[in-house]
Amino acid sequence: MTSTEPRTEAELSPRLQEFQREVDDLKVTGGKASPEKTWSVIGGLLLLAGLVITFVAWLLTHGTSNSLEIADYNALGTFGLALTIGGTGLFLVMSLRRYFRFWLVRLIYEQREQTDRLTQR
Repeated sequence: MTSTEPRTEAELSPRLQEFQREVDDLKVTGGKASPEKTWSVIGGLLLLAGLVITFVAWLLTHGTSNSLEIADYNALGTFGLALTIGGTGLFLVMSLRRYFRFWLVRLIYEQREQTDRLTQR
């Protein structure tokens, strides 16, 4: 079982120290290299807009007895449902991309650490 406490540089193996230096030298910011956050926000906004449009269309169908207007409001409600489904899909995909990237980096780190422990014996 691994500890979740951060280790000092002296406790890390030379190979992991080199890996950490390489990552620090990348100087990557989370700006344009990581668009998942922006797309997640857009997906969430689409989801909310779709829900609002669908609810408004539902309310409008109950306020009229004209079948032509009801058909228009049904089309509006269907559009709102499509926005909701699309926004939900976009939000989920982008959230999973961020999680899996973190998971992959953590997996690589732990495998390197495990390899160093095996080679030091």
